[in-house]
Amino acid sequence: MEKQNSSSDLEKSVGVVLDPVGSSGSAYHQTKHGDVILDTGLKAGLKNRMVNLIALCGIIGPGVFLGLGNMLAACGPAGMVAGFAIVGIVVFAMMFAIGELNAAYDANFAMLGSRFVSKGFGATLALCYVVLWITNCIAEYTSLCAALSVYTTKIPMYGWFLLLWGFFTCFQLLNVTWWGETEYVLGFVKLAFLTGFYIFAIIYAAGGIDYNKPDNPFGNYPLKSGFKGIANAFVYAGVFYSGVEGVSVIAAETRNPRKAIPTAVRNTIFRVFYVYFGLSIFYGITVAYNDPFFTSTDKVMRSPMTIAMTNAGWANSKYWVTTVILITCISSINSAIYFASRALFTWAEAGYGPKIFTKTTSKGIPFVAIHFVHLFSFLAILSYKSGSSVAYSYIVNVTGVVAFITWVGIIIVHFRFRRAYVSQGHSLANLPYTAPLFPWLNIAGLIIGVLLILVQGWSVFKPFDYKTFIDSYIMIPVFFICWGAYDLLYFKDGFIKTREIDFNEGRRPDLDDNVGEDVEKL
Repeated sequence: MEKQNSSSDLEKSVGVVLDPVGSSGSAYHQTKHGDVILDTGLKAGLKNRMVNLIALCGIIGPGVFLGLGNMLAACGPAGMVAGFAIVGIVVFAMMFAIGELNAAYDANFAMLGSRFVSKGFGATLALCYVVLWITNCIAEYTSLCAALSVYTTKIPMYGWFLLLWGFFTCFQLLNVTWWGETEYVLGFVKLAFLTGFYIFAIIYAAGGIDYNKPDNPFGNYPLKSGFKGIANAFVYAGVFYSGVEGVSVIAAETRNPRKAIPTAVRNTIFRVFYVYFGLSIFYGITVAYNDPFFTSTDKVMRSPMTIAMTNAGWANSKYWVTTVILITCISSINSAIYFASRALFTWAEAGYGPKIFTKTTSKGIPFVAIHFVHLFSFLAILSYKSGSSVAYSYIVNVTGVVAFITWVGIIIVHFRFRRAYVSQGHSLANLPYTAPLFPWLNIAGLIIGVLLILVQGWSVFKPFDYKTFIDSYIMIPVFFICWGAYDLLYFKDGFIKTREIDFNEGRRPDLDDNVGEDVEKL
C-alpha cells in the first residue's frame, strides 16, 4: 500500500510515472506544453482550489432561484427544511463514501462499482448518471431561455436555445482547466449573490424596511398538503442536491486527488447547510407558499428571491434576479455537459459501450462524448411548445429518482469496498481518508435512500396520474433490467467475490508529488 518512487530520473523527466502499487503501464505522460495527459486520454488539469470551490458551490444553477419557488409553493417552508434534512442524511453517507473511495482511487464511483460489486452494476450506474445529467441539462436550458425572454420577446425561446447551444458546444471543447477556472470564478460570484440575499432577508424579516415587513410566513404557513407536501419535497431535494457527488467524476481529472477529495467532501457538508438549508429558511421567512406571485405567467416572477424583493418595494427586482440566473446557467449547463460526457467516456473506456465515445483531442477533451450528450439538449425545445412548467415537472421527476438510485448505488459500492478491504487483512490506517460514522451512517443512508426511491412518486396516487407515475418510477425497472442484461447476457458474470478484488489496481499518486511541482496551496 505504500507509494513507490518512480523507476528513474529519465521517467520523471518525460513525465511517465509508474503505478505506485505496481500495476503495469504508465499512469500519465506530460506533453511539451506541460499538460498532464492520463493513460485514458483525459487531462489531469483540475487544481485543488478548483475542486474545493466546485464542491462548495459549483453546479448550483437557476434551480435554486427558480426551481425552489416551485418547491416552496408545493411543500411550504417546513416541508422544504424536512425534505433537505431527510435527503441530507443520504447525501452525507454518500459523500463520506466518495471521500474514502476517491482519495485512494481516481476512478469515478461507477467504475469502482464495476470493481467492487459487479461489472453490470457499474456499467448501469454509469448509464444512470449519464441520464441524470442529460435531464439536468435539458431543465437548465429551459430555465435559461425562459429567463432571457424577460429582456425581449422578439427572439423566440428556440432562437435563444440555438444561440446558446453553439456557445456551450465551443466552450466544452476548451481544455478542462478552462472549465475548472470558470467554475472557480463563478463559484465566488454565486456565493456573493447568496450572501447578499441572506443579509437582505434578515433585514426584511426583522422589519428593517419601512412599511414592508412580511407577515411571518414561516410561522403562519409552515406546511402545505401534509405528508404529500413532504413527499414532494423529497423529489425536489434530490434534484437540487444532485451534483454534489460530482467530485467523484472530477477525481480522474484532478491533479492531486488524495489531497483535494477529502477537503472537497468537507466543503460539501458546508454547502448543504449554507446553500440548501440557508435558502429554505430565508425563503421561508420572507415569502408565503400561497403568495399570488406563484401563479404568475412570468417564470422569473415566481422566484422566491424576486417575490421577496418585489414585496419589499423593489419593483424591478426581476431584472437583477434574471442576471443572477444567466450567470449561474453558464455554470450549470457547462457542468451538466461535463458530467454526462465524462460518465459516458468512462463507460465506453471500460469496455461497456462503443469505443467511439473514448476519442479525445490532443488536449484530453472527449469530443465525441460531449457532442453525443449535448445533442439530447434539443429536447428542451419540446418544453417551449408544451409549456415549460409541465415539461420541467416531468424532468424533475426523472432527475430526482435517478439521483436517489445513484446515491444508493454509491453507498452499496462503499459497503462492498470496506467489507473486501478489511476481509483481506488491510488496515484502514493505510487509506488517505476514512468515512466517519461507518457503518451506521451508511445503513441509515441506505434505508432512507431506498424508501425515498419508493415514496418519491407517492403524490401520483391521489388522484392517480399514469403519466406522472411512469415518469416517477420508470427508471427503477430500467436500472434492474440493464443490470441483469449486462451481468447475465453480456458479461455472463455476477457479483465479484471479495477475495478476488485487487486493491492495488488503479491507484494514482498526487501528480504534484511526482512531476516535480510544488504542492499547490489551498
